[in-house]
Amino acid sequence: MNFYLPIAEISINIYLLISLGIGIGFISGLFGIGGGFITSPLLILVGIPPAVAVGTTTVQVFASTSTGVMSHFQKKNIDYQISFTMIVGGIFGTLTGVLLLSSLKNIGLIDNYLNAIYIILLLGTAMFILYETAKINLIYKNKKFKLHQHSWIHGLPIKIKYRKSKLYISILAPLSIGYLIGMLTGLTGIGGGFILIPCMIYILGMKTISVIGSSLLNITVVALISLFLQIYINQNIDFVLAIFLIISSSIGAAIASRIIDKFDQENLKVLFGVLLVIIASFLIYDLFRTPLELFRINYV
Repeated sequence: MNFYLPIAEISINIYLLISLGIGIGFISGLFGIGGGFITSPLLILVGIPPAVAVGTTTVQVFASTSTGVMSHFQKKNIDYQISFTMIVGGIFGTLTGVLLLSSLKNIGLIDNYLNAIYIILLLGTAMFILYETAKINLIYKNKKFKLHQHSWIHGLPIKIKYRKSKLYISILAPLSIGYLIGMLTGLTGIGGGFILIPCMIYILGMKTISVIGSSLLNITVVALISLFLQIYINQNIDFVLAIFLIISSSIGAAIASRIIDKFDQENLKVLFGVLLVIIASFLIYDLFRTPLELFRINYV
């Protein structure tokens, strides 16, 4: 049974679409991620135009993170000072990303460039997860563990106090991180939590208790800004597709929440890293395979 997506301008099997949403939700719930950075590549692999995949994923990211923000708001786990600093950087980064996406779309290079970016992000994240898992296991065996060390970041100028996180660091650090995450959100549609959280812990030196809530607030606000910019500049959001994904991914996340306690967390990290490598492999194949149609002539 095929279903027509008006903005994507393609027909897609509704059962495939629902299964994809449930799978994304299940993976997100099982591994504790927002799922944005696997949603866009998977949508592209099933035939959704890259620009539409990016814009529509932004809607899902906003929907999935906004509920989490409310929970952490009630628990008072958000460092608003550092979050708003990153949001300022994220606003400029998002605008840069959306304009860059528009440029790639106009010159006809969006497919190859986005595939290459997703491959780099997925493989980079997979290697980081597998490396950190192996390193932490080795450190615990030797009974030595230090979460954070000072680096060149702490030598940057324009330092201010972030009282809740008990940090005295340069404002340039969270601004730069916010800009990077915002640019990724505008260009690829991902929320960037898988990059933002390690940056907040290992670069800024934030305490874990404030990291999740602060990260979710940043991603939610930046995703909302990106959503409006995508509508205004690129007109690439298919809300019909987004609604299907949001509803079906909620079902998948609910299923994952019922069985997650049966899995060992360290094994899950390794499994997640392997899953990212598999998705990246499909994208590599899609990037280098010979097209079915080498030439196409359109008549107007």
